[in-house]
Amino acid sequence: MIRRRVGTYLSLIVALGVLVTLGACSSGSSSGSGATQPTPTPIPTSIVPTNPTYEVQRGDVIRLLAFSGRVAPVMEEELYFKTGGYVEAVYVSRNSQVKAGDLLAELEVTDLKNQITGAEAELQAVQMDYDRRVTEAGNNVRAAELRLAKLQTESSATQMLNARINLERARTRLADAQDEYNKSLDRSWERAEVREAYANAVTDAQWAVEVAEAQYQDVQRAAQRVVYDIELAQMDLDLSRMRFTEIQTGLDVTRTVLGVARLRDQLNDARIVAPFDGVILESNVLEGRQVQGYAPLMLIADPDVLEISADLQDTEMSELTEGMMVVAEFVNRPGQTYPGFIRRLPYPYGSSGRTEGLETDDEDKSVRITLEGVDLTDSAYAISDRLRVEVELERSVDTLWLPPQAVRTFEGRSFVVIQEGGVQRRLDVRVGIRSTERLEILDGLAEGQLVIAP
Repeated sequence: MIRRRVGTYLSLIVALGVLVTLGACSSGSSSGSGATQPTPTPIPTSIVPTNPTYEVQRGDVIRLLAFSGRVAPVMEEELYFKTGGYVEAVYVSRNSQVKAGDLLAELEVTDLKNQITGAEAELQAVQMDYDRRVTEAGNNVRAAELRLAKLQTESSATQMLNARINLERARTRLADAQDEYNKSLDRSWERAEVREAYANAVTDAQWAVEVAEAQYQDVQRAAQRVVYDIELAQMDLDLSRMRFTEIQTGLDVTRTVLGVARLRDQLNDARIVAPFDGVILESNVLEGRQVQGYAPLMLIADPDVLEISADLQDTEMSELTEGMMVVAEFVNRPGQTYPGFIRRLPYPYGSSGRTEGLETDDEDKSVRITLEGVDLTDSAYAISDRLRVEVELERSVDTLWLPPQAVRTFEGRSFVVIQEGGVQRRLDVRVGIRSTERLEILDGLAEGQLVIAP
């Protein structure tokens, strides 16, 4: 059916065309030769669309990085519990003035507090026992030192000398008595009782020598015993000192102290304490509410020292350095700009903000900017006021440039199209600084050339 209808339509169109042709022919033949010929209507020339052209110009090319910032305290910190639980008490609210060390909120930790009380009592008992043992050990060391000193002063050198002298004297007397007795034997006229007296003197002298020798040996043995006693006393002293040092280490006390410290740390994890003097800017913690550890609940800041804070992407921060100059404009004060500089970049892009007198938390990942010529603490400015900040990254002075849309790229190749003698020709170009409005042309073109846009 459709094919038949299409055929019918085509037949009608052909028939109409034939009729129009025949009418035109009859009209031409009926006109006389002297009739005025009509003026033909000129056919309009079709408009050929042309691409815009751009002239290679000379000037400055500047690449800027623009981002948003806000007025923020130099010192501000998010606060949170380091453990989860139910909130027992909240002691501050938004806009509360606090001092460093103030307790701001705490979790319900009654059992933990009882454990701390018991551990502290145990620590006190252990400390008292430690003090007693240290005193006893110190006294033992002192007693051992005195015993050693006493033995060292009980030297037998004098006794040894006396015993040796007495022995030598006894031996001399024995020799004299023996000599007198021998001389008496040579005296034939000597009476027998006299000779017997000399013999008795020799015997007495021999006994005296034996006694002196025995006494000398006793003194030697006594001196050796003193040496042994001194060595034993020195060993006792060394042992007493070792025990004293061992007790002084206070292992029991250390273990107990560590146990108490661990419990106190757990208690501190269940508390939020003000890290510095300031104002509570935000508070999202309610009594009885269950919270998770490390979830930010409060924001504390020092409103007396303000600067500009900006949160940037890593790719943006990688192009910045600390000390770079900036220009800032308040959103609610258009047209008035202020110079400044980047004071801090977070790690690893900068020093993490350790500036004398202006220390910020290392966990702060924001970029910090100091403005010059404006007092942000003035009543005209408020925390969180927004700004537009611009940083000059690169500048090329008096260089050739084209708009970005005039330069084409293909597979990493940059080129332009120019018109020469009615023919379009491609030229490779080398591009330098790229900004949103201008591209620096380093090579490939000359000033004044016209480039055809894509």
